Amino acid sequence: MNTNPTRDIQHLYTRATFGLHPKFFSNKINKSSCELFEELLQESQEFSDLKHFEDIRKKGKDIGGFKILKMILKSRKELQELNLAWLDKMHVSRAQLREKMTLFWHHHFATSAPFPVLMQEQNNMFRRNALGNFKDLLLEVAKDPAMIIYLNNQQNKKNAPNENFARELMELFTLGRGHYTEKDVKESARAFTGWHIGLDGYFVFDKKSHDDGEKTFFNQTGNWNGEDIIRMILEKRQTARFICQKLYKFFVSPKMNEAFVEKMTDEFFTSNYDITRLVQFLFTSEEFYASENRGALIKSPVELIVEYKRFFSLEMNKDQNMIKLQRALGQVLFLPPNVAGWPGDRSWIDSTSLLVRMNLPYVFAGIHEYDPQEKALPESALIAQKGPKPFLSKMNFSPWNELAAASKESKAKTLFDYLMIHPHLMPSAIINEKNNTEEILRAILSLPEYQLH
Repeated sequence: MNTNPTRDIQHLYTRATFGLHPKFFSNKINKSSCELFEELLQESQEFSDLKHFEDIRKKGKDIGGFKILKMILKSRKELQELNLAWLDKMHVSRAQLREKMTLFWHHHFATSAPFPVLMQEQNNMFRRNALGNFKDLLLEVAKDPAMIIYLNNQQNKKNAPNENFARELMELFTLGRGHYTEKDVKESARAFTGWHIGLDGYFVFDKKSHDDGEKTFFNQTGNWNGEDIIRMILEKRQTARFICQKLYKFFVSPKMNEAFVEKMTDEFFTSNYDITRLVQFLFTSEEFYASENRGALIKSPVELIVEYKRFFSLEMNKDQNMIKLQRALGQVLFLPPNVAGWPGDRSWIDSTSLLVRMNLPYVFAGIHEYDPQEKALPESALIAQKGPKPFLSKMNFSPWNELAAASKESKAKTLFDYLMIHPHLMPSAIINEKNNTEEILRAILSLPEYQLH
């Protein structure tokens, strides 16, 4: 593929990362899509864990009922802190591709547990495996304490199997509906009996709770355990196809190109589930850059918020306002609506949330006051704000003044072309060169089309 024009660069960075800050743009010009992706990949090789909370667990030592109760009582506030810590990491991390993939896996393996330390551990597990091997990731998910709690595998015992994890493993995590039987669910649940959390808070295989009898799964009979089940699931090409479909919808378009997804599936399956090879195939393909896929996605609330933070160094006077904003827009990190995650696509936009999105640049500037009509969330929601409170925030426009000043084009056109990565006619209200940079930016950011990428 030839050298990428400006919009190609922006298209890659708004999808594979959380946006390209203008001060870095000049370094990307004249590089091919393959070179740009290789840069993203290299930048994501070095990364750090989210370390907001100290892990109080010690292997082999009982945590104790009182400590568990205390952790639950403090969980709402601490989940909020963890939420903000991850937002900051998505904003500042150099490993942008890895953080974007971590967000994808957070959505795919949707989990919510009232133990922030365990949610932090899961988040770090997603980050560690984000670009690795899907088999390794899936096995770690099955042994993840937060997942075990969320899908009740702690209650999955010999003579009293709990099918929750076994069902979601196939329906939501690997195969999709219609590619397994009810008998497969029951036999899989038996195989995962005894995959528990010990009194020290770590994964443990409890032999006494495990059903070591013969099981028939996918018409294969044997004394299967959980690892055998995962192996047999991964032997099915449908698993690779299902993950590729999810990735396509997340990074390319809600309208599936089945022929291209089959090519992705070939790449993923024949590479033995190498995630890096798969995303490299995707982000360097002509399909990814096809005109019909530009502006085909609606920015998720988290993507939109992190983009504001990256582009304008957005800060709010109260941490709760950042949570409040996520609630109003319909996506709170670590609080998915259910195990299926957020529906995404058109569910991000309704008459209320679109108005909120379009007013944000004026709210952040203190021009408009804002009384968020918070969307309904699970009872475990972080906070319950009452009454209108203005958002007080700071935004840095200096880099955008520099971008406009360095361009040979008009100020309005320069800013419009940078932020609107898919072709649109520039509204006449933005063309007025008498407006300063901030006024032009607010007008652009308030366009309905800015919600697309």
